[in-house]
Amino acid sequence: MHVERQIAPSSQWKGDAVLYLAFEGTAEPLPGFRQWMDRHAPWLPASTAFRDFEGKYQQAAVFYGPPDGIVSRVICAGLGTADTFQLDKLRGAAASAFRKCRDLHLSTVALPVAAFEGLPLETGTAVEEFIIAGLTSLHRLDAFKTRDVEPAVHPERLVVTSEQETDDFLSATIENAQALSSGICMARDLVAAPANRVTPLYLADSARCLAQSHGFQLRIIDMEEARNLDMGAFLAVAQGSREPACMIVLEHAPAGCEETPPLVFIGKGITFDTGGISLKPSSKLDSMKQDMAGAAAVLGAFEAIGRMGVKQRVVGILPCTENMPDGKAYKPGDVIRSMSGLTIEVISTDAEGRMILCDALTYALRYSPAAVVDIATLTGACIIALGHQVAAVLGNREEFVRKIMETGIKLGERLWQLPLWDFYFEDLKSEIADMKNVGDRSAGTIVGAIFLQQFVPPDVPWAHMDIAGTAWAEKDQGAVPKGATGFGVRTLVELARRWAEMKTA
Repeated sequence: MHVERQIAPSSQWKGDAVLYLAFEGTAEPLPGFRQWMDRHAPWLPASTAFRDFEGKYQQAAVFYGPPDGIVSRVICAGLGTADTFQLDKLRGAAASAFRKCRDLHLSTVALPVAAFEGLPLETGTAVEEFIIAGLTSLHRLDAFKTRDVEPAVHPERLVVTSEQETDDFLSATIENAQALSSGICMARDLVAAPANRVTPLYLADSARCLAQSHGFQLRIIDMEEARNLDMGAFLAVAQGSREPACMIVLEHAPAGCEETPPLVFIGKGITFDTGGISLKPSSKLDSMKQDMAGAAAVLGAFEAIGRMGVKQRVVGILPCTENMPDGKAYKPGDVIRSMSGLTIEVISTDAEGRMILCDALTYALRYSPAAVVDIATLTGACIIALGHQVAAVLGNREEFVRKIMETGIKLGERLWQLPLWDFYFEDLKSEIADMKNVGDRSAGTIVGAIFLQQFVPPDVPWAHMDIAGTAWAEKDQGAVPKGATGFGVRTLVELARRWAEMKTA
């Protein structure tokens, strides 16, 4: 969907429909839209559908006017009750409105800035969030279908309209919304695509395209170079697969920031996870194509960062491999030497994510990072603890973790902090190595994080996001449709955008 702005008298607005918002209990538009309605849609209050509309959350209704009028349709999206309003309600309303437009096969839709006046938030924020929710809620992956392919996405064109010359913020707002939507949809497509397409080298090609489009520096560490770097933990997981593994390193270093300590984002890139020799049950094994959702989130974040021209040095590190059973695969009981020099007793080959991430964390230290954030579908225990709509965040700096959590919640990516006390490491103590790769079944998410913490020096701010439950939606969740979610993209981008003020706050 193409999005553009129009600063012009409302009599010049053109489209198949105009969108507006209403709170529950009334079909009355928000105050800013009322003036337009009185001038150009005086028929609206007399409409039976208008009188029947309740404004319930995610309710969307179409009101039809004279076919020869300035606009022949008005679509209203319900926000729920005013006293329970929050940004997620606006996102859900946007998704409902745009899905209604899709069902009606509308071509061009007008979105007046005035429709947001009266909401308890800044207008630019409201417009940006509405556009992002609309664009991402309509996105779908049809690349692998050869029949029953649905028509092109409707509406084809969204015009954000205003009569105020002072609304010059619209251009930047639209550009940011499109950049973020592009990053989210890129991540979703990578996670949703099958593992026979999205291999480690496919992710490397995706990173190469990003580097060419946005001027990023790119390094692909192949298996031979990984051996030269003593990435023993990463290579242990990779050795069971016939698909070549690689560690992808992207760097965004805008002018003036080339020498500043970077933010480092690390994304787990297990493109298919059988569990290895510790083989997973066959039930839902097809879903293990999702185990690279962390890497996809980092790539999606770099797409948005590049399009937005974020003025912050950012490095992305993506350890990418399959985890397969094979005659050469690593085995329970093996002792592996990691890149850091620490040795790991393998208890379960299905705890492979932390094995590849620990070498990525060690490699990240070469950049003298300002902070490190890793994002991974790491533990099923996270789903047991927090479900499918909340991810876990843990780290070695209370304030840093709190800021990440607050950032995610504000953007609709709910995060919740779990503790990381030292005594949890007791479960990882080994009799023959520096540590085991798993403990018993208790506190699985915390133990996974405390394993990773062993590879981060105390003076480096670090946080771990476990997105095992949030990478995929089994059903529609407000503005997020069923399927891959792109969870984490927005939080990572916002950290990069706001890092200068966050680190001094």
